[in-house]
Amino acid sequence: MKILVADKDSDTLEAVDSCCTIRWPHRELLSAQDADSLMIMIEQEAPDLVVVGTDFSPELGITICQQIRSFSAVPLITVAATEGEDEVIRALGAGADDCLSRPIRPLELLARIVALLRRAQKLPLVTHGQPFVSGELFIDFDTYEVRVEGARVRLTLTEFEILRCLVNNSKSVMSHTQLAHLLWGEDGQGSRNALKVHIQHLRNKLGDTAKHPHYILSERGLGYRFAAS
Repeated sequence: MKILVADKDSDTLEAVDSCCTIRWPHRELLSAQDADSLMIMIEQEAPDLVVVGTDFSPELGITICQQIRSFSAVPLITVAATEGEDEVIRALGAGADDCLSRPIRPLELLARIVALLRRAQKLPLVTHGQPFVSGELFIDFDTYEVRVEGARVRLTLTEFEILRCLVNNSKSVMSHTQLAHLLWGEDGQGSRNALKVHIQHLRNKLGDTAKHPHYILSERGLGYRFAAS
């Protein structure tokens, strides 16, 4: 288990280290001191998880998430400087899989890390080598490759898992509670707003809109379903 933390604040490093010691006593904890070294270490070290702390300004933190997502699908958790919802939503929209607010609670952090890595380990979906095609949408669940009209689309782990869940249950509507539970476990109901952000971001990448959806349909008051063609 290799974890890369980008934050000079010793509190963040200690929180990540202490919570992960419980689950992974032989973990390897790496530290990046700035954005440039973070990008290099992601490429060179291939970490299992990246945690971006509050050492960066909110604007720089958003930029860092976007830069990571331009070349990597590594599971990514950010730490917001305050408990305000805006910073959390912006981080999720920039590509973070999850976002915590300070103060960091080690047991909560551990639960979120375990849930995120559990989703990563569930992929790829067994497809017997056959890609999934619906209209102009192409998905290879074995390689995590997604294309729309032939153009490659980069999804975060959470976005990919949402798409997988919807495709895998295309004959039925997935409620907000069902999706949140699959993504975040028993505490998923409290992540309803986060789910909406991930759905919106996924739709944007697929060329969908809420008013004119091609792939992800909203069933008012019920949830979402995939429109297979």
